[in-house]
Amino acid sequence: MSSHDFIDDPKIGHTKLRMPVIFVPVVMFGVLLLGIIATKIYVDAVLYSDHGEEGQE
Repeated sequence: MSSHDFIDDPKIGHTKLRMPVIFVPVVMFGVLLLGIIATKIYVDAVLYSDHGEEGQE
């Protein structure tokens, strides 16, 4: 069985309970957005922490 046959007529894999193709970019964008938000929260917490080394002089 060549790879060409597998692409044209798949016998195994996603035949039932397949996620619609439109959800793939939506999920990818959501993960990216959550990563950006989590990074912003972490950076703000580190930069603007009240008990940093700079404030203890």
